[in-house]
Amino acid sequence: MKVCFIVNPAAGFGGFRKLVLNAIAHLTELGCTIKRIETTAPSDATQFAKQAVADGFEAVVAVGGDGTINEVCNGLVHTEVALGVLPAGTANAYAADMGIPIWWPLNPEAVNNAAEIVVTGQQRRVDLGHLKLANGTSRYFLMWSGIGLDAAISKARQDTPPQMRRLSYVSWLISGAMVIFDFMGTPATLTTDEGTVHKRILVAVASNGQLYGGVWRMAPEAKMDDGLLDIGVMVGHGWPETIKHGLGLTLRQHVKDPNFQLTRTRRLSISAKRPLHVHVDGETIGTTPIEIEVAPRALKVIIPQNAPARLFV
Repeated sequence: MKVCFIVNPAAGFGGFRKLVLNAIAHLTELGCTIKRIETTAPSDATQFAKQAVADGFEAVVAVGGDGTINEVCNGLVHTEVALGVLPAGTANAYAADMGIPIWWPLNPEAVNNAAEIVVTGQQRRVDLGHLKLANGTSRYFLMWSGIGLDAAISKARQDTPPQMRRLSYVSWLISGAMVIFDFMGTPATLTTDEGTVHKRILVAVASNGQLYGGVWRMAPEAKMDDGLLDIGVMVGHGWPETIKHGLGLTLRQHVKDPNFQLTRTRRLSISAKRPLHVHVDGETIGTTPIEIEVAPRALKVIIPQNAPARLFV
């Protein structure tokens, strides 16, 4: 099997690079031909993935977090080259959802085990979301696109010094504290397959997978191959409503809240009274207005043989 490893060198802890090299050696012993390349700038992973397709690789392994995976997806979309993942980010939402092993001190073999899935796993096709901005920028996403508060937090974290971002979840907590108390919600117009509504939104999330941010199940019934996106909208005004929504999400009671609305659709458009930040798979890319549509089964992935059946039709 001919496999290209695209590595984000900034992801993972200090000794992670050695574990990656060990995993590559392990796959080589299993008969794989490996090429390893490191990113140095944003969008590198997308360009490297496109080149891997042109060079005849059978699989591309994204070594990094959900942002790195997103870039690789954008290089593999609508091809027969399969995505493998060796998780090394903060949330690792895709890996956690799929049951791909994630390294931590009590699971030191996780990196080798995750790499082995490239050879032993099953291949399936999954949907992607496709987001377009008013300026013509477009981007595919694998797990979710967020509009509003969560994207504003992502932007605040993105603007912090690199040394702070290395603090993992701490950097997210600091960024959240910087934003949440000033975020009052914004009147917005949302259009789905079911029609158009006008709401004062705190957060709107278009989900392809179930796990959100590596912790919460924003869309507990979402399927990754049903040709639909699950749109979760948190309605409200001010930080008390935001805290209430956060508690509901944490306790998995959010779907019972009348101010949380969940819709399944092929398309979504959002415009707002003032521009709202937008992210795809945790990476901020612009502001509203936006249009999102599903790209049915646009990506081939390699996942564990025992990946949760609840994620698929």
